[in-house]
Amino acid sequence: MPRTTVVICTFNRPGPLARAIATAREQALPAGEAAEVLVVDNSPDSNARAAVEAMIAAPGLPLRYLAAPDPNISLARNAGVAASTGERVVFLDDDERCEPGWLHALIATQVATGADLVFGAVIPEFPGGPPAWDPTGRSYERKLSWPTGSRLTLRHDESVSGRWIGTGNSLLMRATCLDGPEPFDPFLGRCGGEDFDLFLRLFEQGRHFVWCAEAVVHELVPPDRATLAYMRGRNFRTGQIYGTVLLRRSKAPARDGLLLMAKGVVQLGLVGLRWALAALRGGGRPAALQSVKFTEVAGKITWWRLARAFRA
Repeated sequence: MPRTTVVICTFNRPGPLARAIATAREQALPAGEAAEVLVVDNSPDSNARAAVEAMIAAPGLPLRYLAAPDPNISLARNAGVAASTGERVVFLDDDERCEPGWLHALIATQVATGADLVFGAVIPEFPGGPPAWDPTGRSYERKLSWPTGSRLTLRHDESVSGRWIGTGNSLLMRATCLDGPEPFDPFLGRCGGEDFDLFLRLFEQGRHFVWCAEAVVHELVPPDRATLAYMRGRNFRTGQIYGTVLLRRSKAPARDGLLLMAKGVVQLGLVGLRWALAALRGGGRPAALQSVKFTEVAGKITWWRLARAFRA
């Protein structure tokens, strides 16, 4: 029986999905290990079924298909966890491709460290070229210059990496991280933040998070997601998600909501000042990044609008 299940949740991305499946199935494994790939199709019409089933007979790690037709990333991930057979669950996004040695590195790092969660690097690929506002593409990159086995926290240090930990390219131990019936919150699966919510709970429980430098995937970033407007919109939503997750967990949401908004107003003033100073100094990437941060803080102040929009 496979000890590791690679779960790929997909929604209407047939081209990138085929690439993700192929590169995941090509992976070599440490001695004595077995793994499988499970595709969870979250589209209402199960439009990935034919393509996935056509790949099953091809060489590589065993491949299975599962339909989860109610569009909700939490429901899809929970279905993947429930259907997995391994003691480890690895999440790979359907727009990511794996480098050789990726899965071997994740598993070997978990075995060596005894970690509950292992995270690897995500490197962006820009078919239309890197964005003019961020020619390095660093804002889309999760890459730490830390040795494998380094412990991680939930704090995002922007001086270390453009992005921080996320579900794509992560390994979680079933027994310590995914033991409940719904590890990913279905409400947040509709609006976003389900992975942050899970990681927050696991971190508070004292779970062990580590970094794996050798586990590298490449994420496709189409031109419409490489714009500054897109990044501002995404970070505005990130701020809303942050507030929504924290206050759904709060024992005094009214009080904590007011505190969050008060802190947000102060942060908004400070970030706005830094944005203005960066613009006066010539603009460029520093000003663009401050504008992105400004929208994220603005999202924190208006967290309640997201919760209201997606309330069942």
